[in-house]
Order: sequence, then structure tokens, then C-alpha cells
Amino acid sequence: MSEKVSVCEGVPVCVCWVCHGGDVQTETGSSKLMRGCACRGQDAGYAHLTCLVEAALHDQDTWDRCPNCRQDFTGDVRLGLARTRWKGVLARNLPPEDWERLNAADRFAQALLVCTGDHNGALPLFKEVLAVSRQVDGDDDINTLISINNLASLYQKMGHHDLALPLFNEALAAQRRTLGKDAADTLRTVSNLAMLLLRKEDFSLSLPLAEEALVARRRTLGPRHVDTLESKHNLGLLRWHMAHGKYVSFHAADKHVGRCDLAELKLASTLLREVLDVRLQLLGDEHHLTAESRRALEHSKRRIVEIHASTENRTREAGVPLLTKKRRCAAKSGHRKIKKSVE
Repeated sequence: MSEKVSVCEGVPVCVCWVCHGGDVQTETGSSKLMRGCACRGQDAGYAHLTCLVEAALHDQDTWDRCPNCRQDFTGDVRLGLARTRWKGVLARNLPPEDWERLNAADRFAQALLVCTGDHNGALPLFKEVLAVSRQVDGDDDINTLISINNLASLYQKMGHHDLALPLFNEALAAQRRTLGKDAADTLRTVSNLAMLLLRKEDFSLSLPLAEEALVARRRTLGPRHVDTLESKHNLGLLRWHMAHGKYVSFHAADKHVGRCDLAELKLASTLLREVLDVRLQLLGDEHHLTAESRRALEHSKRRIVEIHASTENRTREAGVPLLTKKRRCAAKSGHRKIKKSVE
């Protein structure tokens, strides 16, 4: 699902944090205020895209991250900045091995993938970056390994699991050897590989990797870091699928035929709720990751309710009184006590 961005509508005072102006009407069209970060406040975080581009020309980090809340840009803001940067690089005819061109190509590919789901647009860019990185930096260079991971992740999203798996395995082996098992890039690959194995329904291989990523990220980054929260969210998703015994999308859960492990499902719901609580605090209610957590938790809770209702219906149809296990045990225990007192 693509990210969404907020536009300044219905806000009494809304100005660009760069130029302090509002919506601008020019001869070539309008320049509307946009917000695509985690800045708090009803009127905070709004800016003109052109102003953000100008700011990024003076501070390279602003191409990717809001300098105020220190969170990555999302939605149309992220896509607009990445597209503008890529067009600027092409206009300057930089050679393929130029660092700025490689960086801009990678960022634009990621923006196309995350913000619009444009797999076909991202694919040639990721392939170009990886090919140049292998040639210039070598197979074990940190940037090459990141590029391998990016291309593998795209193949995974496209459903080309057989193309993604050897790339993930190559990257992980090299990262563990050169960076160490607790390095951020290594753990990102561990997490990605776990999710690929989830899609392949290899739960016995996916679970230890997902748990490894969460434990290591919690230890090295802290429990409230965005990467740690991602790992906990992914583990919650894995538990959801394990509860069904196979990969089952949220929207297809009501059509699932077969046993569903309620205990596993409740564990998934607990993990997803914990992630949502922290994402609300860190990122705010409108952030796309918060929305992702909310959707997942809602589906999980709804599935638990459906299973309870289905169990009650089967019990009712069988003519068995609707007593919980605890209630039945109490009734039996009370009967024994009464019998014993009579004796």
C-alpha cells in the first residue's frame, strides 16, 4: 500500500517552515503546502516542495529526512524530493559510477517502490546501482551489500521469491563476515530474509530469524527504535500466519478453511498492539507506519472475535451448554465438595 501525505486543509494557520509563506499561486501553477514527516502539531511540518529542494541543496540529509523531527520523509514529499534530485543528476550527465548519481538512483527507486508501488519503475534503477557497485566497489563492499538487499527486497515484493532468496543469502553471509552479526545492515538483511521465508511459508526457518532480529535490535538500538518496532511488527505478522498454518492475508482470513491456533493469534495481537502504542507516541497518529500498525491490529482483533463466535456457534449447534472451561471446572469442583460434605 502506498504512503499518503497530508495537505494543508482546514488548518487556521498553516505556513511553510522554510519560507514562512502559505499556498502560492504562480504563472505555471500552484505551489501547495505539503506535510510528509512526523512533526507534531496541527500546523507543524508543512512546507513547499520547492523550498525543501532548496534546503536539500544546502544540506544533503534534507533529501531524505526532516531536519525538525529527524524522521524520514514519506508519501508525495519523499517521492517529489527523490524525483527532483534524480532529474537534476540526469541533467548534469554524471557518469554511472558517480557517487551522487548512485545515491540519487537508489533513493528514487526506493521512493517509487514505497510511495507508489511502482515495481517496474524501481527495478532498472536497483539493477543499475547494483551492477555499478559490484564493478566499482566489489562484492563485499557495504554499499554493494545494501544494493543486493534492495534488489532482493524488490524481487520479493514482485513475487519472484526464487530470485530474491540467493541474493538475501549472499548479502547475509557477507555482512556477517565483514560487518558482524549485530551490525544494522546485517540485521536488516536478517529481517528481510525472515519475511521472505514467511511468504514461502517456511515458518520453521522464518521464526528464529525474526526473533534474532528483534532481540539484537532491542539490545543494540533500544526497545523504542523504529527498526526494533519494525522487527516486533514483523514478528506479530509471522505469528498471525503461523496461527493459520499458512500464509493468509488479512483480507482473506474470513475465507480460511482449517484450524486456527487461537493462542498464537492472541500472541500476534499482543505484539501488534505493543508496536502501535509506541508508534503513536513516536510518530504520531497520521504517520503511515502508525496506520500500518492500526490496520494489522484491527484485523487481528477481528479474527479473534470471529473465532470465538464460531466456537460458540458450533457448541450451541451441538447442544452443549455455553460454559467456559473455568466455569465447568468450578461446577465440577463444587459438586465434589457437596458430595464429600454429605458423606
